[in-house]
Amino acid sequence: MRGGAWRSAVLGFAVAGMALAFLGVEIGRLAVADPERSLLDMGAVGLGVLALWMAFARLNRHFRDLGRLRETLSAWRGRNAASLAADAKEDEAGDLARAAAEALRHGRHGEARPGERLAGVIAALEEPVVVLDDFGRIETLNPAASAHLGLAVGADIYDHLSRPELFRAIERARENGQMVSALLRRAQGGEVPVRVKDLGLQSGIALVFPAKAGEAQPLLSGERLLLRPNARPVHLGDEDPLLALPLVSLWVATAATPVTGRPEDGPVVAVGTVRMVGPRVFRSLSLELFIDPGAPIPAEGSALHGVTTAMVAGARPFAAAWPVIADALRGCAVVGVGVEASLRTLARACRDAGLPEPEAPPTLDLARLAAALDPALEGPPDGASLERLAAAFGVAADRRLGPFSPALVEAELAAVLLKQLDRRGIVTHGQARAFAAGQAGALPQ
Repeated sequence: MRGGAWRSAVLGFAVAGMALAFLGVEIGRLAVADPERSLLDMGAVGLGVLALWMAFARLNRHFRDLGRLRETLSAWRGRNAASLAADAKEDEAGDLARAAAEALRHGRHGEARPGERLAGVIAALEEPVVVLDDFGRIETLNPAASAHLGLAVGADIYDHLSRPELFRAIERARENGQMVSALLRRAQGGEVPVRVKDLGLQSGIALVFPAKAGEAQPLLSGERLLLRPNARPVHLGDEDPLLALPLVSLWVATAATPVTGRPEDGPVVAVGTVRMVGPRVFRSLSLELFIDPGAPIPAEGSALHGVTTAMVAGARPFAAAWPVIADALRGCAVVGVGVEASLRTLARACRDAGLPEPEAPPTLDLARLAAALDPALEGPPDGASLERLAAAFGVAADRRLGPFSPALVEAELAAVLLKQLDRRGIVTHGQARAFAAGQAGALPQ
C-alpha cells in the first residue's frame, strides 16, 4: 500500500487536470468569436495534458520501483546478499537494492560490531565490568563480573544495588562526561564501591568494581560484605624518582565557614581525589564523594566550596565513606594546597566517627613548592590560594566542572610543578620535600 507521498502527488495531478479541463471548456466557448486564436489555445492545453500524463506515468513508475525495492529487502531473510544483488535491475531502485545487499553482507560477515568489540575489551580486564542498558538490564559483563558478582546477562542491576544511589551516580557521570566513583548500598546489606562511566546516548552505562580476579568472594551477595581495599601500603622512600612517584591530589570540603570557625573544624561534606604518577594525571581514576554531615550546610560554606545541603541528601555518613577514601589515598604521596590541614580534617573526622586514626601519608604541599620555585607567591601563613597558584602557573580553574573541580586543578598544578622541579635538577621524592621545606641542600650542586 502506497503512503502519503503518493496520495499527495495524485491529488496534485488531479487538481492540475481539472484546471486544464476548465481551460479547455473556456476556450471552446470563446471559439465562436476568434476561431484562429482558439486553435492555438487548444493546442497549448493539449500539450499541457500530454506533459501531465507523462509526469504521472514517470511518477507512478518511480513509486512502483520503490515498492519493488521494499519487497526485495523484505525477502532478504533466508537468502544471501549476493542473490539480492544479482536479482536487482539496472535502475535507481536496483542500485539501492545492491547497496543494501552490500551493507547486509558486511553486517553479517564483515568486521566485528561495536558491541562485540566492547565485549572483547572488557573480557580481558581483571576487574569486574558490567555494561547496562537504559533500563538497568545487564547487556554485557566479563568473566570476572560473572564470577564475583553472581550476575548474568539480562539480570536487573537494581535487584542488587540501590536504585536511587545508582541513579545519582549515573547522573554525575553524564554531567561530568568522565568516570566517577560512588559507594552504593547492596540490596542484601552492606556497601560496595563502584566506578561509573556513561558510554553515550543509547550506548549504555559501564560499572567497574575494584576487585581483582584472585578474589573469590561474591561482592553482591552474602551478609554485610564490604569490599576491602586491594592495595597494600607502599613505603615511599626519599630516593624514589619524583617523575614516577604514585601521587593523589586531595580536596576536602567541610560545613564550617570562616564566620563559625576554622574550615578544618567542621564536619566533612565532600572529598575529591585524582590519581597521578609523577606529572601524569589520570582523570578517570578519580573519587567524587559527597558525605552527609547530619545537619544543613550553612550558606556561607556552600558559597565557599559549592557543596549544598541538597547535594549531600541521602549520601553516606563519614564512617561508611571512610573505607573508600582510605583506599584512594593508600600507597600514594598526597598533594594539595594546604594538604596537611586536609589530612588533619580527615583524621579528626575519623576520631569523631569512632574510627581508628589513620597513619599520616607522605605529603607534598603545592603552595610551599610553588613559593620555593617563585618567592613572589609567598602568601598568608598557609600559602597562596589555589586560584592564585593556578593562575600563576597557567592552570585553568573552571568551577563549571562542579564542586570537585579543585581536586583536578590541584592535580594539574602538581604536574606543572613537578616538571619545573625536574628542570631544576630536583629528581627524587626526598629532594622535593626538602626543597618545599626551604632546605638549601635539596638543590643539586
